[in-house]
Amino acid sequence: MEGLFAAVNAVLSFVTPVSDFFWDFPKMFGFWKAIPLLGQFSLAIIVLVGSGLYFTFRLGFIQIQCFSRGVRTLMDNHSIRTGISPLAAFCLSTAMRVGPGNIIGVTGAIAAGGPGALFWMWVSAFFGMATAYTESTLAQIFKEKRREEFVGGLPFYARRLCGNKVWIG
Repeated sequence: MEGLFAAVNAVLSFVTPVSDFFWDFPKMFGFWKAIPLLGQFSLAIIVLVGSGLYFTFRLGFIQIQCFSRGVRTLMDNHSIRTGISPLAAFCLSTAMRVGPGNIIGVTGAIAAGGPGALFWMWVSAFFGMATAYTESTLAQIFKEKRREEFVGGLPFYARRLCGNKVWIG
């Protein structure tokens, strides 16, 4: 068992500094810290939040515009050719995306930061919806048909669940 712990520590001794570099870049430089508000954030946070803001404004607040249509689509009771309803597909997709790690992360953030952490999670989720929409749209645009199946455009774990076969209705 100690050999296993030593192996895990050896891997983490490489991963941790690389991760710290990417999440601390460019906060480690003095000139960046001198910038009044921007100097408190890492480049990764700026890119993630910035892309959410950009896509939200560029797509005309698609989260709000298409909300009622999305709810109507979810509540539609018909099953498509694959035999799964839109609500069942949404629940499966949510289960794969959220997972227990995010649930534990939310409770930890609320315990550490109080109710304000929940508010900021909602704000980031709102802008993240536009980024997720853009990602899904690009995946549908850039998929390719090879032989009798579609390749690309669908995340790896979903392709594994479907046996690498994706049917487009």
